[in-house]
Amino acid sequence: MTSPFSVLLELAWVDYLILALYFVFVLGIGWTLKKHLRTSSDFFESGRSLPAWICALGFVGANLGAQEVIGMAASGAKYGLLSAHFYWVGAIPAMVFLGLFMMPFYYGSKVRSVPEYLKLRFDEKTRALNALSFAVMTVFSSGISMFALAKLLNAILDWNFDLCLIASSLVVLVYIYAGGLTSAIYNEVSNFFSSCSASSRSCFSGSRTSEVGVGSRNNSRPIPRDAACRVHGPPPLPTPHIPRTTR
Repeated sequence: MTSPFSVLLELAWVDYLILALYFVFVLGIGWTLKKHLRTSSDFFESGRSLPAWICALGFVGANLGAQEVIGMAASGAKYGLLSAHFYWVGAIPAMVFLGLFMMPFYYGSKVRSVPEYLKLRFDEKTRALNALSFAVMTVFSSGISMFALAKLLNAILDWNFDLCLIASSLVVLVYIYAGGLTSAIYNEVSNFFSSCSASSRSCFSGSRTSEVGVGSRNNSRPIPRDAACRVHGPPPLPTPHIPRTTR
């Protein structure tokens, strides 16, 4: 059952065709790469043969999932540019530190995961603790992403929530099982280009109809008083009224 505030969209046959072609393309990547998997190193490490620019695009594409596209959009609509501080302050320095200082250690030790590196660096207890905590975090993060996607499809297309949840899970399971890490990276690269192209089109369209964006000359509306507060910080405290005293 959809929310009374949801806006349902009616898809034409060409929309369903695009969705079907996308799913066929995603599954086809995994099926095509399946014949190149011969060892566990090919499955978990892609045989250490992928170009650096493919890995970089895949890494960026992995950060354009449902939590970012849907969650950050909702956070931006509610809090404004303040929601971007999550990446500016937290994610970007962490990525730079990982790429410059930690990746040489991982690559030089020829490990396949962070827990495996921690086992070499410390002991089995440290590896088990990190693996368990990362597994719990991954389960929650994946559940949130699948819930957000299913909730969106249910809200705007009136598709069955459980069916959307199961279908998205099966698609990911099939192409990962078939192609391993290589399939995951190439699918993230395709996700990068599709997300960037769709987001650019949405930003351009939104800017032409926004209150302070491009094209507001034809659709002019008053700028909200707290617009500057949404960009720079929380709204200022109200100034108390102090009556003047006369001697």
